[in-house]
Amino acid sequence: MFGWAFGDLMRDRPTVCTPDDHDVYHGNLWGEAGKHLFAKNNNADLGGFTQSVQMVNVVNRTQCGNLPDPYDPTPIGDGMSVWYTGITYGRVSFAVVSDRIFKSGPEIVSSWQGRKDHLTAPLKDPSQLIKPGLKMLGDRQIKFLGDWITDWEGADMKVLLTQTVFAGVATHHGSLLGYVYGDLDSGGWPKNGRDRAIKIMRKGFVFQIAGDQHVPSLVQYGVDDYRDAGWCFCTPAISVGYQRWFLPDELGWEVSGRPGHGEPNTGDYEDAFGNKNFVYAIGNPDKQSKWDKRYFQAHKRSSGFGVCTFNKDDRTIKIDSWKFLAHVDNPNENDQFPGWPVTISQMDNYGRKAVAYLPEIRVNKPNQLIQVIDGQGELVYVVRINGNSFHPKVFKKGNYSVIIGEDGLMRKLKNVSTGSGGSIAVEL
Repeated sequence: MFGWAFGDLMRDRPTVCTPDDHDVYHGNLWGEAGKHLFAKNNNADLGGFTQSVQMVNVVNRTQCGNLPDPYDPTPIGDGMSVWYTGITYGRVSFAVVSDRIFKSGPEIVSSWQGRKDHLTAPLKDPSQLIKPGLKMLGDRQIKFLGDWITDWEGADMKVLLTQTVFAGVATHHGSLLGYVYGDLDSGGWPKNGRDRAIKIMRKGFVFQIAGDQHVPSLVQYGVDDYRDAGWCFCTPAISVGYQRWFLPDELGWEVSGRPGHGEPNTGDYEDAFGNKNFVYAIGNPDKQSKWDKRYFQAHKRSSGFGVCTFNKDDRTIKIDSWKFLAHVDNPNENDQFPGWPVTISQMDNYGRKAVAYLPEIRVNKPNQLIQVIDGQGELVYVVRINGNSFHPKVFKKGNYSVIIGEDGLMRKLKNVSTGSGGSIAVEL
């Protein structure tokens, strides 16, 4: 049905349509690397798959059979296929991963009454949510991301495609009476897995596109401090049934750093799992839940679609978040959700503030790949520069190595110091 409805778009454009929880007949999915859940009904509180391996493999083949081969095709569980992979198209490199299939189940940490995935109030001991061994993307996909951020063949920019945003950006579920302090089904939990993924993403200046939450948002992640990592656009759902809202202002949550547009329910927030999130824009639905006309109802429920435009000449990303009944050919200011459109720089996807700078690198050939490596041999970041010069920022003073170029035309500069100043000319 989806392919039928969107066939005019999909017939001549590369299409990524990854499986999520409902595709494998789950309300919420905690895949635990292919574990089989022996349950008579669909218990959203438990980790594992209720459907057979054969059924899940049919879903994976149907929705992902058009994708490049998986990074590591080794099956999980009792023979369940995987599909995480990379795609480069139009000089934009995409990583396609699952944030459900390897994720730990909430029963591992829950001690409260009711749904195990919904926190209705802060815990006396929040540390119980951060147990050793909890997984989000899983070790295999983390290894893939670590390799992918260093592979820039044919690419100028990097994008991660996931099912959901790595933050808790919903306070009310289903209705305005359905307050949820923390939703473990969001990508904000488990925090250790979330932080691990974001630290890798920012090393490649990676922008993220996600969905699933039924409410559009634009968030800049923080790990150690607000806005020290990259940006994620959670797109509007094309047809919202189950509604969500993000209403921290009405709850009296502490807010700082309101964006310049001044829209409510935006700014720096710490979610239930301790994640530091800068919510730049949010597309909350109307507070009335039912209307007579179904298209008008979809519009009021924050249905719509997102468009991301990657400008490879100036390395910017323009993010549009259109409402369901928008007139995109002749739009007015109300056709997009409040706070959109937004344009960010590729370099904004590593928001961490510089402590010092290395000498400016000047290269005779433009648009070279540059890797900055610290004194312990760890990658600080890697990016394809725009033009012939780059002034590398670093996050502690000392000596670094800088690798410039690729494909055999490569120079390595050793013992480049933060205190040396000036510039370095490099011939390739």
